Amino acid sequence: MKLFRAIIFYSFFVIFILTACEKKDAKMNVLVAVPFTGDAASYGKVIKEGIEIGLDELAKDPIRKKFNVIFQDSKLSPKEIVTIFQQELSTNGVSVIMPASTSEALALAPLCNKNKVVLLPPLADGDQLIQARPYFFRISPASSFQGKILADAISGAGISRVAVLYLNDSWGQGLSMKFKEFFLLNNKTVVAMESCNPGQIDLRSQLQKIKSSNPEALLIILHPTETIPALKQVKELGIKVKLYGGDNFSNKAIYNEAADLSQGVIFALPAKPENEIFKKFSDMYKERFGTEADINAAAARDAIMVVIEAIRKGAVTGEAIKNVLDGMSDGFNGATGLIKWDDNGNVLSKKYQLYVVEGKSYKLLMK
Repeated sequence: MKLFRAIIFYSFFVIFILTACEKKDAKMNVLVAVPFTGDAASYGKVIKEGIEIGLDELAKDPIRKKFNVIFQDSKLSPKEIVTIFQQELSTNGVSVIMPASTSEALALAPLCNKNKVVLLPPLADGDQLIQARPYFFRISPASSFQGKILADAISGAGISRVAVLYLNDSWGQGLSMKFKEFFLLNNKTVVAMESCNPGQIDLRSQLQKIKSSNPEALLIILHPTETIPALKQVKELGIKVKLYGGDNFSNKAIYNEAADLSQGVIFALPAKPENEIFKKFSDMYKERFGTEADINAAAARDAIMVVIEAIRKGAVTGEAIKNVLDGMSDGFNGATGLIKWDDNGNVLSKKYQLYVVEGKSYKLLMK
């Protein structure tokens, strides 16, 4: 009997020691849930590549052993990303989650605030995300800045009548409304505002109404899934107007499938920085992936580096990371420039610039 009790005691002791060691050696988890399949997969690809370069920068740094990065396919679906988040939270634990889109971030916000998980989307720029506080932080500037620069650019080109084709989700609605607000302030006219649902590829009805409104220009605010058929149908319906776009025109999927139809499109994107951090990042990116780095990949790199900066200061839980970020009064210097947050988690230290599609890429629009 004594032997049996000794065995039981020893077994519990071993389990206790192993559990304690496991907790001591446990790493914090960063969940990157972005689209890796479907027409929006290029978003996930560029985010993953940017993060991987950031991790390459830490190859010999002991800090790399203190966290895991978990990649999951969100399919650009708010419903899918909520399911992924809940599963990872219960099985592995999550301190930070990085989605791709505004709609995904808004779906996650209540869960992140409830479970004290930092919500850090590298690219999402919807103004509605101020509702996602207190655990939400941006990397890219809000779309209100994008709406203004597009309104000023189109007005400055002498265009008075513009039509807008936008995606019926939080990002598309927010950006199109901000654009309209600023365009009207310039004493110009929005002659048509037509929307489509995510994944909709037959846009002829909306484009016929736009054609009938006789615009001088068309602003396209869609994801690649809808942008590519929209460009094809614009040509098919003989809509011969100047084309403008949102930051969706930085997406490489458009150039792979509709480069000829997007030539000359002017669009807004966070400004490409001129700093040594971006130069080093760009060199590493080109060496590994064989192409030029863009601002989207750099934003993903900066997102993981912001988390690592918090880990260096001893933060492991979502709550501790949030507190560190809230305390960064001087901001964080990244490849995309200075990232400095206001009380709503907005980045006020960055600006948008205008770019133009040329060949199978884009370049800064020189005035």
